[in-house]
Amino acid sequence: MLQVYADSFIKRLYFVKHSFRFGFIQGHSYLKEDQIFKLDQVLNSEHSEGIIAEYEQQMTALIGSGYGISFAAGRMAFYILMESLGIGSRDEVILPGFTCSVMPNAVFRTGATPVFTDIDTETFGSKAEEIEKKISSRTKMIVAQHSFGIPCDIQPIIELGKKHGIFVVEDCAITLDSSINGIKVGNWADASIFSTDHTKPLNTLIGGFLYTKDEFIYKKIKSLSVGLPHLNKNHQARLYRQFLFERKYYMPENYQMGIYLNKLYSLKQRLNLNSKCTFLDSDYTKQSSTLKNYPYPAKMPPFLAQLGLFELERWDTEKKQRKKLLDRYINIMAQSNFNKYLPKVYLNSKLEIIPLRFVFSLPDSKHLLNKINRYIDINMIWFRTPVICCPNGPESLGYVWGSCPESERVGLNIVNWPCVIPEDWASQIVDIFQDAMNEKIKILT
Repeated sequence: MLQVYADSFIKRLYFVKHSFRFGFIQGHSYLKEDQIFKLDQVLNSEHSEGIIAEYEQQMTALIGSGYGISFAAGRMAFYILMESLGIGSRDEVILPGFTCSVMPNAVFRTGATPVFTDIDTETFGSKAEEIEKKISSRTKMIVAQHSFGIPCDIQPIIELGKKHGIFVVEDCAITLDSSINGIKVGNWADASIFSTDHTKPLNTLIGGFLYTKDEFIYKKIKSLSVGLPHLNKNHQARLYRQFLFERKYYMPENYQMGIYLNKLYSLKQRLNLNSKCTFLDSDYTKQSSTLKNYPYPAKMPPFLAQLGLFELERWDTEKKQRKKLLDRYINIMAQSNFNKYLPKVYLNSKLEIIPLRFVFSLPDSKHLLNKINRYIDINMIWFRTPVICCPNGPESLGYVWGSCPESERVGLNIVNWPCVIPEDWASQIVDIFQDAMNEKIKILT
């Protein structure tokens, strides 16, 4: 089977070398050689805890005036927060239908039960009216999710939490630095969690962050996190190699080659019974939650904290570029026959949206996606079903089909458009978007 795949791969090499494609992950091509050298130094150093502290300080400052702690993943920050609150057996945690499998699996790890609620079709995030329907005497936490860079309507959710005495946490895994009336996401609820996975607003390959303005909560979580282990050195070395791979291939001109190489690597991994994971993907299935492929929770690798510091240095420039690209997409839709499908939230003057992806729902979107597949990696579009990244289906994690009808309906026609791209490729992706909205795809060479 490997030989058949290799032959097919070789036949396509010529075409791959002469094409480009946009994904939803941007490699760190902007890094200079001295920065790469610094990452290598930190990776191989035995004394790098100070870098984690510096990263935590700067990341916290970006979010607000509270307190922050880093972890190896956002789900780990979520888990240790639940642990600090004593959430466990017979308790319930409310999550949005648009979520990733790692979130309910973190709930299962505590012994509690995840309860899924429908989304707000304007913000693609959590909605107070839907949450209230699912509150019970067992509800101990509400997760309010901000999606794709768009703040959800958070204030009614905060009021709901106060009314029922329920802890509210903002899920900012896919939204960073956006704000409502000048108040940034992450500063509304009792605490908030962020992700810096390579698909997220700030890319450190893997990583998570917990933020709170409550000093008592912070001290409790800090005491729980002090003794956490690091990922072992071999695992960190695999992450470093993946970082170098993405730096080279996760660019439009090399992206398709990277996809084929990844498929080849994945096939080799499946054939190797002793293969080791690179990403923290054992948490996609409930059955694997007790496996010891890596410590859970774990500290953020110091070399990735250093990568985070490099990302933070350029954040102001990067977010301006993403906002500019978003404005161009909005203008195209506003001037086209598709303007009625533009979510009104993008025109809300009370919001500052730092987009991760430009998102809308379009009837018969499969027709559009089939046309753009040559230029956009549509396989990475999020929330085409509720509870994504479930190898055994959402129902394996307790989701009941029909329980979140808007999530299911919107997912059938959802479109994600990249906002995280190299600046010198902005014109090409805007041209593709313009043609897509005109029901055409221009052939670019």
